[in-house]
Amino acid sequence: MPRESPDPMYRRCSGDAAVLCRDTPRGGTPAAYREHIGTTSAAVSIFPMSTNSLPVTATPAEDLVPQEGRVVLKIGTSSLITDGGLDPVKLDRLCETVHRGILAGLRPVLLASGAIAIGRHLHPALAVDDPVALQVSAALGQSQLYSAIHAAFAERGVQTGQLLLTPPDLVDDDRGGGVRHTLHTMLALGMVPVVNENDALGVRNNDVLAALLGGCLQAELLLLLTNVPGLYDSNPKLAPGARHIQEVPVLTAATERQAGGAIGDGGTGGMLTKLGACWIATFSGVRTVIAESADPDVLIAAHGGRPTGTVFRPRAVTGATPGIGTLWRAFRNPPSGALHCTPAGREAVLHGEPVCQHHVAAVHGAAATGDVVDICDRQGLPLARGPLSRAVEPGGSPAAPVVEGGDYVQIMEDLPCQ
Repeated sequence: MPRESPDPMYRRCSGDAAVLCRDTPRGGTPAAYREHIGTTSAAVSIFPMSTNSLPVTATPAEDLVPQEGRVVLKIGTSSLITDGGLDPVKLDRLCETVHRGILAGLRPVLLASGAIAIGRHLHPALAVDDPVALQVSAALGQSQLYSAIHAAFAERGVQTGQLLLTPPDLVDDDRGGGVRHTLHTMLALGMVPVVNENDALGVRNNDVLAALLGGCLQAELLLLLTNVPGLYDSNPKLAPGARHIQEVPVLTAATERQAGGAIGDGGTGGMLTKLGACWIATFSGVRTVIAESADPDVLIAAHGGRPTGTVFRPRAVTGATPGIGTLWRAFRNPPSGALHCTPAGREAVLHGEPVCQHHVAAVHGAAATGDVVDICDRQGLPLARGPLSRAVEPGGSPAAPVVEGGDYVQIMEDLPCQ
C-alpha cells in the first residue's frame, strides 16, 4: 500500500482535482490557484472535476506558495545509475531525501540525470560517441527514469509531474513566465516537479538548468548532489592529500583553477560544470551547496545551514544585477580561452562597455565566435566572462566589438552577501 504523507496539504491536493485559472496580466498565460492553507486570506479552492461553476475570487499560485522553503535539488547520473542501469537502492534514497524535506516544510523541485545512461543500457547500439545517439538514448531512457521516480514517490503518497525543459525555455521572458506559472501551480498542489533537460533535442547539462531554475524561482537553496563530498583544492582522484573546502564565500576564477580544472578542459567528475551552475545561482542570490548524495538527511541539513558538502554563498553585486539570460550565456560552458586587454579595455569592462578588437592585447586558448572566454587585464587577472560575438582577427576592424557589453558578467572578487 502507498504510504500516506502526514502533511495534510499533500492529502488535500491528491486525487481528482481541478485548478482554477485566470489570465495573468501578461495575457494568455494561465495562473493557478490552490486551497487556502492558512498562509493567506485569499479565497481559493480545489474542487472535483464534476463541478460546473467556478468561484469568482482567486489568487495567483505564486502568491500562495511562499518563497520560504523553495529548494531546487539536482542529482547526478553517478548517484542514480549502477552498471548503466537505474539503481533501486540509490533511487529509494533520493526519494527518501526529498520526502524528508517535504515533511520538514520544504517545497522541492527535483532534477534527475541518468536518462542517457539508461537509454544506452537498454539499447547497446546507442553506446557510441555520437550526438544523435545521445539524443536517442535520452528519448529512450527518459520515460524509464521518470516512471521509476514517479512510482517511488507514489509509495510515499507524493504526486509528481514531469517537465522537459531547455535553458531558452527559462531565459526567454514569455516562455520563462509560463514555466514559472506551471511550477508554482505544481508546488501549490503539493506536487514535486521532476525536471530534466530535454536532451532529445540537444544534450547540455542539468547542473546549469538547475541553477537557472533556482534563479527563476528565487529559491532559498540549490543543492547539487554528486558522488563526492563537495569541492576540493585539487583533484582527489589524483591527489590523495586533496583538502576538502567547506565554504566558498566568493566564487572566483581562482577557485576553478584551485579545484583542478584548467581553462578549456572538461574538469573532473563534472565539477567545472557544477561551478558554472554555482556562478549562475550565486549571482542570482541563491545559496548553493555541492554535497554527496549518500545521506538521506542531506537536503534538510543543507537547508538548515548544516551541510556536509561545500557551501557557496550568494554574491554581492555592485550595480545592476545580471539578468538570467546574461548569466546563462556567460556561464553555460567553462571558458575555452582568455582575452588579455589593454588598460583601455580594462576600463571598458569596468564600465560595462563593449570589448572591441583594439582593446585586446593577446588571445590565449580557443577563442572562436560563440566561445565563452575570460576577459582579463594585461596581467591575466580575470575581470569578466562572456561569449565572443566575433573572433579576434588580425587586420580586423579595430572598433568592432568582440564581446558585447550586455553579454559578459564581471567576476572580479566582491564582498559576499551578509
